[in-house]
Amino acid sequence: MTARRALSRLAAVAAVAATALLASGCAIEPTTDVSDQEARDRFIALVDAAQEVAGGAWQSQDDPSPRECTIPLWVPGERIPALRTGEAPRGDIDAMVTRMEEHFTEQGLDTTVSDVGDVVEVRGESLAGELLLFRVSETAMTLSGESECRPV
Repeated sequence: MTARRALSRLAAVAAVAATALLASGCAIEPTTDVSDQEARDRFIALVDAAQEVAGGAWQSQDDPSPRECTIPLWVPGERIPALRTGEAPRGDIDAMVTRMEEHFTEQGLDTTVSDVGDVVEVRGESLAGELLLFRVSETAMTLSGESECRPV
């Protein structure tokens, strides 16, 4: 095999691997350089802080069982989930959305706001892959998310 043909074949293999990785929905996100417990505590602190910013009465429905995830390249991992449900918001929903968006941004999260029917969603995602979703409507608030994917 000529050097040119070998390079061409190597490029094709790399392209197929990259396409497979992208098609699987994975992004190359290295785990942070902390212990599993520190990562969990950091994530729960993020959820607790968002809950406090939103205000009102909340019920924790956090699932103690981790969820399976995959760390590229196909390393099994686990995420810690969180789910909090809150009462109807006090005050103006638009002001609450703005406050939560600012809070997520201050926490270093990449933040987006979108309407989902009658619900407004503020989504925050960290570089480590932590995800927070704050949803608010006239009748209730929810705060959910997942920690970064940690190897098992």
